Amino acid sequence: MRSGSNDKAITYEELTPGYEFPPASYELNASLISKYLEAVDSKGGVLNQVQDVPPLAIAAYAMTSMSRFLLLPPGTIHASQELEFFRLVPVGTKVNCQAKVARRLTRGQMRMLVLEFNVWDESGEIVQTGKATVMLSA
Repeated sequence: MRSGSNDKAITYEELTPGYEFPPASYELNASLISKYLEAVDSKGGVLNQVQDVPPLAIAAYAMTSMSRFLLLPPGTIHASQELEFFRLVPVGTKVNCQAKVARRLTRGQMRMLVLEFNVWDESGEIVQTGKATVMLSA
């Protein structure tokens, strides 16, 4: 299993099943959550009313942290995702994210990539897991 050893972005052609992206850590601080709530046009999404981080915000930032290391061509489609949430975390929690390639498939001009990720808090307790499928044109 090859792992990303630096912060250089990798292309689809370089990926193999089992490839691990560099781990990412980030704080789910008030500023970050406010931006998420604004982006999703959350009704009543005033941060002072939010004590726990919306679970989809954690998933969105996990996928964003992973995408920093993956060169995606124009026209890439986020086809599906599966998420499993284990617990809520309060605003201000620091989390760690690790992602890997579960599957890589090429069929004619279409390419598919299945990515799996895990998110856990500083104590090592799992917060959520997920799987995302992206379709890339050749």
